[in-house]
Amino acid sequence: MPHPSVLKAELRDAMVERILRMNEESRTAESRSIVRRILEFLPTDQAICAFSPLRTEPDIRPLLAEILKRNQTLYLPVFSGKALTFRRTLDLTALVNSSIGILEPPVDAPLLSMTEPVTVLVPGRAFDSRLNRMGRGNGGYDRWIGEHRKMNGKSKYIGVAFDCQIVHEVPMEEHDARVDAVITGRGELTIS
Repeated sequence: MPHPSVLKAELRDAMVERILRMNEESRTAESRSIVRRILEFLPTDQAICAFSPLRTEPDIRPLLAEILKRNQTLYLPVFSGKALTFRRTLDLTALVNSSIGILEPPVDAPLLSMTEPVTVLVPGRAFDSRLNRMGRGNGGYDRWIGEHRKMNGKSKYIGVAFDCQIVHEVPMEEHDARVDAVITGRGELTIS
C-alpha cells in the first residue's frame, strides 16, 4: 500500500479537480448555505478564528462581516513560512495580501493567546466521516491545532467544506489533527 503522503497528494489533486468542476453559480449557492449553517451553530459569546477564503474554498466573507457586525472578536490566520498564528481583525478592508496570496491581518494586529477558548473554523482539502482532515500539505493548521489543544481544552475546531470535499477516507499520519465537526451546505457532520 502506498505511503499516506502519496495518497494525500493524489487526494489533493482529486479535490482540486472536483472543486474546479463546480461552476461559479454552484460554488456561490453552496457557500451561502454554508454561511447560514455556520451562523446557526456559531456561539455568540466566544471569540472566533476563521479564514480568508481562497478561490477553491467556500466563500465565508459574508460570515466574517457578520461576526464583526455582532461585535464578536474575530481572528484570522497569518502564515510565516510553515508557522501559523492568528491575529485580531477589526476591519476586513484593512487586511493585507500576503506573499502566498491570502488576505491577512496586519503584522501589528494583536495575537490570539493560546489559552483563550475560541471556536476555530478550519479550511481543508478533504474531510471524512471520522472527522479526519487533510489540508494543503504544509502542516500549519495541524501543528497549530495540536499546540492549541494542549494549552486549551475548551476550544472547538470546525471544518468548513463543500459537499464534494467529504470523502470515504482521509489518509492520516501521526501529526495530522482531526476536527470536532464539519459543516457543509447540507449541514453539520459530527461523531455521535
